[in-house]
Parts: sequence; C-alpha cells; structure tokens
Amino acid sequence: MPDLYPSLIEVVPLYLQIITIAATVLYFSLLIAFALYFVYRLYKMYKIKRVKSISLIVIVILTTYLSFFRPVKINSIYANYFDIANSKGIINTISHRISFDKKYNNIECNLNDVKNAINLLSQRDIDVSKLIMPYSDNTVTNRSVFLIYLESFYDYSHFASLFDKDPFPEEYRKWAKASSKVGPNDGNGSLFARLSGLTASSPIFPKKPDSTIITKTLPFLFRDKGYNVIALEESGVTYYLDKLFPDIGVEKTVFSLGITNIKNYIKDNISDDGVFVTGFTFLGHANTHIKNDLNFVSNNQRFMRKIDKKNRAVLVETLENSAMTAIDIIETRDIILEKYPDAIIIFKHDHLYPYLKNIIYNSSIDESIKLSFLSSYTVNPLLIWNGKDGAYKLEDGFPPENIPMFIAANTKLDYTNSLIELLYKENTDNVIRFYNSFYTNSYGNIRRIEVDRESLSYKYDHAQRIVSEDIFRGSKYFNSLID
Repeated sequence: MPDLYPSLIEVVPLYLQIITIAATVLYFSLLIAFALYFVYRLYKMYKIKRVKSISLIVIVILTTYLSFFRPVKINSIYANYFDIANSKGIINTISHRISFDKKYNNIECNLNDVKNAINLLSQRDIDVSKLIMPYSDNTVTNRSVFLIYLESFYDYSHFASLFDKDPFPEEYRKWAKASSKVGPNDGNGSLFARLSGLTASSPIFPKKPDSTIITKTLPFLFRDKGYNVIALEESGVTYYLDKLFPDIGVEKTVFSLGITNIKNYIKDNISDDGVFVTGFTFLGHANTHIKNDLNFVSNNQRFMRKIDKKNRAVLVETLENSAMTAIDIIETRDIILEKYPDAIIIFKHDHLYPYLKNIIYNSSIDESIKLSFLSSYTVNPLLIWNGKDGAYKLEDGFPPENIPMFIAANTKLDYTNSLIELLYKENTDNVIRFYNSFYTNSYGNIRRIEVDRESLSYKYDHAQRIVSEDIFRGSKYFNSLID
C-alpha cells in the first residue's frame, strides 16, 4: 500500500507529521548506512582474504534466502500471522507473509485479466428479489436515501447483561434487536467502509486519485436518475477523499462538520427532492469525547470491576462515545423523517475501536461471554429504517459490499452492467462472502470457513478483486470494457 503512508500523514497534526517523517527518515537512513557499511567491510575483506569474503557473501545470501524467501507451504487462504508468530517465531512469520502475498495477494489486472474477470462475473444470474423491501405506500417514487457510517461504533450488546444501568437508549436497543448482525468487526478501516457502501468494493487502498472518473458507481447511478448526491464528513479531509469522492460521482462534499453535526446539516441545509446523502461520523475516533451525564462508571461498578485497571479509562471513553452515538442515531433518524418521511435510512459501523478486543480479552468477564464477542464475525447491527414502515431486517451476515445493490434495488436505479452489479456478492453453494473472506451460516452462527481455490465462490471473489484492483490501483480498463 504505497499510498497509505502519505495519506495517513495528512490526518495527524503538524507536530506529529514532523515527528513521524523525522523518525521514518532516521530509521531508513540507519538501515541504508548499516547496509553500506556491511558492503564496505566485505569489500575490504575481499582485498585481503578473497576466499573468506566470498564464503561470507554466500553464507549471507543463503541465510537470507532460507530465512525469508524460501517457498513456504500455504495451508490456508487466510493470513493467520498472529498464530504463526506465536508458534513459529517472527522469521517464519515474515517468510510466510512473503509466500502468502505471492500466492494470494498479488492481483494481476492487465487488460486480459480484467476482461476475463468481467466476463465471468457477467455470466452470473443474480437474483435481487430478496433485496427488495416491501413498502406500504406504492405511490411513492424517487425515495431519498441516507447512508451513514459510524466511527468505531459498537453497542456492547454482548455485555448488556452485565450492566446495572444500560447507557444505550431503549429506543436504540429496540431497533438493534429488530436488525440483522453484520461484519466486519476486525478493524478494516474507515476508508474500506466508504468504498464498500459507494462502490461495492472489498477492502483495497486506492492510489492517489488522478481525476479519472470511475463510472457506474452508486453515486453515478443516482445522478443518472436525477438525484442530488452529497457526502457529509464530520472530520477533515482524510484518505484523499476530496479527490476520490468526485471521481466516484459525489457532487458535493462538506468536510469538518464537527462531532454529531451531520443531523444539524441535514436539518438546516438539505431540502431537495430526491437526495442521496452519504455521511461519516467522527465521535468514536481516538481522542474524541463529549461531555455526558451517563455516569457509566458509578452506575456499573459490577461491570467495571471485571476490566483491568489500566484499561478502564480507555474502555469508558470508547463505550460512552458509542452510547452517545446511539443517541445521535435516533436523533438523526427523526430529523431525516421529518423532512423525508419515506426515506430509506441506513446506519452501519466501520470497525471496532482498535484496542477493544485486547481490553475484553484481558478482562475477567465470563469466558463464554468473552468468546461470543471475540469469535463473532457479525458483531454489530445493520440499522435500516424503511420510511413510514419502520425498522427492516436483512439476513445476518449480509455483506457490506451489497449495500449499494440493496439501495439500487429499492430505489429502482438502472444498475445493469454497473460496477455495483459486477461486485455484488451473491451466496454461492451456501457460502457467504464479504471482505475477501468466506463464511457459512450454521443455525444462526456465522462461521469463517476455508474454500477450495477451484470453487465458484473463490473464482468469483478473485475476479471481483481483479476488477477492484483495476479500478482503484490499475489502468481502469473497466470504464472502456463495460460500455
């Protein structure tokens, strides 16, 4: 991900930019200096003792190859680096990573690869009837849509039985219980959430945008139908979004709204008929917090005693952030419905707070409750509000990448030969796919599984990765091949 470093540098304050860049320059300068000094010493040795010098060079080359570049048998389609490091050590982990990347992560996207991928995906017979929500008012056309992602949100439903006073509002809990549980929950990033919701792509970090339009995305399909497309960002510019959003069809982007201010912007500034609004909150990000009267610690001493003392302050901060976000969800929904009573409203988390799993793992919470949380691949609700008809529930494990097709099907967009149709992840042979992993629903339990590389599920997933690679990191052959 060569573009990840500079894009993340944009996010941090100036003093952290200086520290990060200085540390990076120092680190790599020292590596180069040590390497040059080593070569210099070999050269000096070669002039005096050629046999010894050549022997040492051969030993270094062989050791480097055997340590890092030797072929490693890959037994899984998943990169379980944590387990490998624990069982075989860091050197074996590095060699495993190099071999794994060669086998699974090096996605070729030349013209023929992209053409073949599109041909394979176009041959599928996709049934979107199961995506369509019934609606009581069949006279309504051009329903407005609000798709809002929630920074580091988690509603702690796994631990609600341990709360003496639940900080999450009852109205939120009622909606969440009437909603499906979806992934991801493994810290896959805020950018990936945006891309899945607007383009149907699985995780990929784009190259720095070059103003080349990426056609047939969800925003462009809305614009083709006459909708106004707006992105609302509570934070400042991150991940080149000021350049990426226009390339994928967003007409207007408002940055730096401030914490919990999406609802206020909608209330005061949006009144057009037929709008598609995508938003991203900021409360929940590290070092964000707002004053509240939840009194979580004093009201929930029984739960707090189970958390390691050194982790309590961080847990309380992120938990209260999520509880305040839940309040904001209800308020935002109600403001939208006042202006757009037939609106389709969707709230979804992007990922868990980065350190939450470790905090729970190191706690004294009952092991069965711990396991239900730590082993879950569908930890959070996908909150959908269907206009006047209220909460709507999809199946558990609904792929985040299928949200664009769900929206398109329920707003009657023409998605034929679109990017979101090609990247739609239908269940094949009862295999659920999302975020480049494979799952099965066993009696309501979503479990990750291995699949054969010759299976249709794997071939479809690989083809979709090729298309995403072409669009976001390649030559964008898709634009000419799909027309």
